[in-house]
Amino acid sequence: MEIPLFPLPNLVLFPGIVVPLHIFEDRYKSMINTCIERNEAFGLLLLRDGAEEESDETIHRVGVTARIVEVERLDDGWMNILCEGESRFRVYRFTQQTPFWKGTVDLFEDAEIRSGIEALYEQAAGLYRKVADLGRQIRGSEPGELVLPESPVDLSYMVSYVLDIAYEEKQKLLEMTSTSERLEVLVSHLEDSIRKLEQQLAYKHLAAKARGNGDLGHPGKSG
Repeated sequence: MEIPLFPLPNLVLFPGIVVPLHIFEDRYKSMINTCIERNEAFGLLLLRDGAEEESDETIHRVGVTARIVEVERLDDGWMNILCEGESRFRVYRFTQQTPFWKGTVDLFEDAEIRSGIEALYEQAAGLYRKVADLGRQIRGSEPGELVLPESPVDLSYMVSYVLDIAYEEKQKLLEMTSTSERLEVLVSHLEDSIRKLEQQLAYKHLAAKARGNGDLGHPGKSG
């Protein structure tokens, strides 16, 4: 099938994720308005790291179809929209470049889930909960309820999207066709995140202790 395409830097969408987009270029105002009128999805694709222009060579070929779920119309035809990721696709041919990109795409899903996925799900979910709790402690915010997807596939998409890793790494996760392999990679990323957050939290506690000690920073000062 042929769909309109929206290449963007610094955004890798995953199925089930809702993202805001600010639409201001004339070509994309036209594209988005057509999608709204026809109730059609468009494809979000990542521009390669360091790309200075859009071309066949700088646009990744795997992306996610996005459905517009909310529109806020602004002056001059600009828009704020909310889009929900639906399905992954591969571009096998770009069919149009101007005024905006189009391509012929095939949708794809993960291969059949193999045995042992439940243990991987629990491991990834537990590590993500720890990451969220460490982040909360660093921010000094109150504990809140953390609801995670019950499906291993959906959990892998959610964590891939929110995790603070390079966009090219997120793209690799998007292109994987094995839920188990994606979760295994995420476990490694989550463990790295925990180590970094624990260091930040330790530094925060040390800094707080230093502020609470009136003599710290003035060695030898006597009362």
